[in-house]
Amino acid sequence: MSCLNDSGSSDADEWASKTIELIRSVQNNLFASAVVAGKYFITYHDKHETAMPGQSGYGWTLEKLNTPGQSHKMFRMTASVFYSLHDLLVSTYGLKSSLHMNSIESLAIFLVVCGHGWSNSALHGVFKRSGETISRKFDEVLTCVVAMCQDYIRPIDPNFYTTHTRITGDRRMMPYFKDCIGALDGTHISATPSQHDFIRYIGRTGKGTQNVLAIVDFDLRFTHASIGQPGSMHDTSVLFHALEHDHDTFPHPPVGMLTYLYVEC
Repeated sequence: MSCLNDSGSSDADEWASKTIELIRSVQNNLFASAVVAGKYFITYHDKHETAMPGQSGYGWTLEKLNTPGQSHKMFRMTASVFYSLHDLLVSTYGLKSSLHMNSIESLAIFLVVCGHGWSNSALHGVFKRSGETISRKFDEVLTCVVAMCQDYIRPIDPNFYTTHTRITGDRRMMPYFKDCIGALDGTHISATPSQHDFIRYIGRTGKGTQNVLAIVDFDLRFTHASIGQPGSMHDTSVLFHALEHDHDTFPHPPVGMLTYLYVEC
């Protein structure tokens, strides 16, 4: 009897040990399954609602154009001038709308950058567009504006056969400036050149700048602009560079006439 009791007790202990081991294994599997299920639910089902912009870039543009004073503040021109410029760029110089962006919004991005110098990230916050889209649309409008400048930034009379009435009608200038065809001056604007070129662009202010040489006639219309020379370049070098590289477009008077009244401001 004693042997039988010992054998039965041993079997019961073994069974109890296996049962406990099985229960622990099931518990571990259930815990692991719960963790996996929880991660799956959080990842694929428990999502926050997508943040929708309160106003699109196109809507922001129309709001500024329709609000008195805001168009000039943001785009540096009145709404009527904005629409006239837009229509001209679309009809003559190839500005187009895309599937996801109207050409009006593209022009607004370009004018905001030129007028305020906003960064790409700042434009993203207003127009709700990706950085790549903003850069691409800016380049598209810039290409159209450069093409337009070839028709507008030029002398009305490239041969300068006549003396301007501002000269002939002023006894202080006539006949001393009868052969003068315009005025030119230069200025510096901020630039961000590549690192290996940065020293060449350091101007008198100690910052990276580029030279801009502009020429106007006596009606204060721009007839030529030379842009992009390093800020460290002397004014005379900027002038000679423009004469050499922009020979076909630089306004040249007839031989024997005084060229320009040079103004230093």
